[in-house]
Amino acid sequence: MVKQARKSVFTTMRWDGKYSVSHYSKHIDRLSNHSSRLGITLPANVDSLAIDVLSKAFNDSNTAENEGEIGLVRLSLTSEGVMSASTRWKNPINSPMNISPTAITQVSATALPAPHWGDSIDGCKHGDWQPYLDAKKVVDERDCKIALFIRGDAVIDATSSTPLLLDDDGVAWISDPIYGGVDSVSIASLIPYLSDCGIPVSQGRLTKQLISRGRALLAVGTGIGVVHITKLDGQDIGDGSTDFAMLCSKLFNDAINQSWFEVKGVDD
Repeated sequence: MVKQARKSVFTTMRWDGKYSVSHYSKHIDRLSNHSSRLGITLPANVDSLAIDVLSKAFNDSNTAENEGEIGLVRLSLTSEGVMSASTRWKNPINSPMNISPTAITQVSATALPAPHWGDSIDGCKHGDWQPYLDAKKVVDERDCKIALFIRGDAVIDATSSTPLLLDDDGVAWISDPIYGGVDSVSIASLIPYLSDCGIPVSQGRLTKQLISRGRALLAVGTGIGVVHITKLDGQDIGDGSTDFAMLCSKLFNDAINQSWFEVKGVDD
């Protein structure tokens, strides 16, 4: 597992289906940070390499087949210094719990033990995807949409997303990355918007006690946007209100729309 994890590092950005990505500089910063933790040497010309491979990927990409699909592009760097990019279209999460097409997506989640590689690797976007593929199988078997990763008595991360909890006192909580979760670009982009709305964001431990008294538990990610977790292993979560989820969904989209970066490669 450790050897496979150190073979590559990656980050996944929103893509507009043409030539722009969201939060480009934040993703490059995270790629740099995670490559250092994994012992992968970052090329001195990483920015120009990234622009080049992204531009080529966009030129070779396909258009969306269905309305509502989300454009994503994965930027990867191997331990041998080879950088590549690939695009894909992702269907939004659909759930029978949704009230209407315009309502926030509500889902069930299940709790699973968090995968562990070691302190320098945990929380990185690395090359060992197998534990996440295994978690996806369990999620499907349990008829859920999200797996929350547990370490000790706290939630530290989730599949393809980061948990965000609104406490009963009006404070929003995320798990501190020191506990092993991935530092989320999506969450980082939300924090100033939430602060402007009078909702402070704190980092700490998302314990069972904190979750049980919380008003709302969300999962936020580049590929899924904002989804509202209303059940965890069959138990109701939150107070039933969708206000926080709807607000975060709007703020997430605002942050995306204000961060588009047009990629211009050498051949553009």
